Amino acid sequence: MTRCKGFTLLELLVCIVLLALVGGAISESLRRQQQLFRSIAVMLAVRGDTRDAAEVLAADLSTTSPLDTLPLATDSAVELYALIGASVSCDSAPGYAIRIPPERLRNGTVLTSLLAAPDSADVLLVFNDNRGATGGEPRWDRHSIAAVSTQPASVACPAATGFTTAADAAAPALVVTLRAPAGAGVRPGEPVRLLRRTRYSLYRSSDSKWYLGTRRCNPLGASSCNVIQPVSGPYQSYSGTAAQSGLSIWYFAEDGAPLLAPAGGQAVARIELQVRALSRAPVSLGLRLSARYLDSSALSVAFRNRD
Repeated sequence: MTRCKGFTLLELLVCIVLLALVGGAISESLRRQQQLFRSIAVMLAVRGDTRDAAEVLAADLSTTSPLDTLPLATDSAVELYALIGASVSCDSAPGYAIRIPPERLRNGTVLTSLLAAPDSADVLLVFNDNRGATGGEPRWDRHSIAAVSTQPASVACPAATGFTTAADAAAPALVVTLRAPAGAGVRPGEPVRLLRRTRYSLYRSSDSKWYLGTRRCNPLGASSCNVIQPVSGPYQSYSGTAAQSGLSIWYFAEDGAPLLAPAGGQAVARIELQVRALSRAPVSLGLRLSARYLDSSALSVAFRNRD
């Protein structure tokens, strides 16, 4: 009879210890990989926040109005007239209403582009060349909007104006009613810009974190804004020291000289800003000790259309 030789107790113990060491090493490797992936996700979220703020501010600052560029300019807040639409006037000496072509024309021509629907809390700029009127210099006339409505293009901007065709007769054209009549020098085809007064600022939310927020403000006169809405964040808290603040803004004149207290924004030709965000949770990459991740984004924006 053949006897089967089994494992001794010592051999079993050695095998169990080896399996435990291998299993522990695998578990630790998986734990580190998961920690690495979580840390990368946290870092990407922080970088995304700083990019969001920079892109939003750059987009609006680069298209600000040539009139009253910055009604408010501080180290952590800026108020501006953001461009929300552009078109041309269908009318000559239009009076209290400026009519602009539909956004979609059958021939594919784009004469009207709207980023947001204008309303009575916005501002309209129309170019006035002054020919045959007062003999003055060409200028941009600024108007507060009283109401916005639509009419068929056949009524508001008919084919006879040259801006639409018979195929666009039923398309909705925008009718912007002004609080004061447009100047006599406004002719058909004059550029029209629609603006929205907006304030961006660093603010502390109810969760005790700091965010970039936006407010919509009254179109003209002294600044009065509604409730702030978050745009992105959280960021570092506000600090009077520019190198530590979640949002830092610097202003410069045309000759490059820094402006410590811009008056109404008229003297500002360029803005530099920096956004800093700190991760909510600590990150750890490889053997480095865990720490909260700090990232920043900086940009410089020169104003256009200042004449």
